[in-house]
Amino acid sequence: MTKANSYIKYLANWITTYCKKAKISNVVLGISGGVDSAVVAGIIRKHTSLTLTCVFMDIDNSALDKKCVKVMEEYLSMSIRHINLSNSCKALAKQLGVKKPITVSNMKPRIRMTVIYSIASELNALVLGTSNADELYLGYFTKFGDSGCDIMPLANLNKSQVYELAKELRIPKIIIDRAPSAGLYKNQTDEQEMGVTYDNIDAYLAHKKIDNESVKIINRLHKNNLHKLSLPVKPTKKF
Repeated sequence: MTKANSYIKYLANWITTYCKKAKISNVVLGISGGVDSAVVAGIIRKHTSLTLTCVFMDIDNSALDKKCVKVMEEYLSMSIRHINLSNSCKALAKQLGVKKPITVSNMKPRIRMTVIYSIASELNALVLGTSNADELYLGYFTKFGDSGCDIMPLANLNKSQVYELAKELRIPKIIIDRAPSAGLYKNQTDEQEMGVTYDNIDAYLAHKKIDNESVKIINRLHKNNLHKLSLPVKPTKKF
């Protein structure tokens, strides 16, 4: 048994045990067309008896995203629910008078979070998250958006380890080979936006030597985004 296979079995058992304690047998997952959500879906579908509902929440997503979601339907041998939220997002942005691209970009995962929790509530289900260790350390996620979940299976895996699990699960090659992207805007890629590669982030977290510029970027992102990893701040003085 490979190390990846062993960890997949561990995660499957850990998730199942958590759900049993919560007396819930349904889980809901937002499918993006990327490797992280594909790995979580693969673990649940192929290594647990939990009832999985997958949802693709399209907000001007790319043709590649849609193709990868279609491929995942075949891989999982199940239907993925498609919900087009593009007009809803545009209407809300217009109503609020939102103009900054960064604000619109962050609206997308927050809208998706609202939708996925609404679906989970109707199904009496828990929400699965897809954030990995690299993203959590750098704060590379939207606060109260894609980080919003009940179970975060990949939290202790760096990106290269996620890919190891993907290969072990035989996730379709088109998903493994594509450039990681949050799909926040056209032609967006994670590494371009962060300014550092996942390989360098993985190496840094493993206490290996990397170039000074990458170290500066990683330290800056970690420091600036620490607030995302904490509960809302409260006053220290009581009434």
